Amino acid sequence: MKEALPWEDVEASRRNRRLQRKHPVPDGKKEYLAAAPACAGCQIPPDELSWFYFESPKDTWEMLCGTAGWIVVCDKCHRQTSYFEEVMN
Repeated sequence: MKEALPWEDVEASRRNRRLQRKHPVPDGKKEYLAAAPACAGCQIPPDELSWFYFESPKDTWEMLCGTAGWIVVCDKCHRQTSYFEEVMN
């Protein structure tokens, strides 16, 4: 995956407890694990990578370019490996 999402926004979503409670990781893995690749850098399998729900900042929604979905990150390589978009405007 090309790193299309700004890391600042990715980390803000990751730290957003309300957002993460609303989207349990098992739900994301159930839906998308089969389509997620291993990390291209270190080959850690997708089920061992960090999964969390991403939601772009409020201003992106106001500008009609918001996005939300499951992101998969390799913490070891600091690499975004997958993004499964579920909502966009």
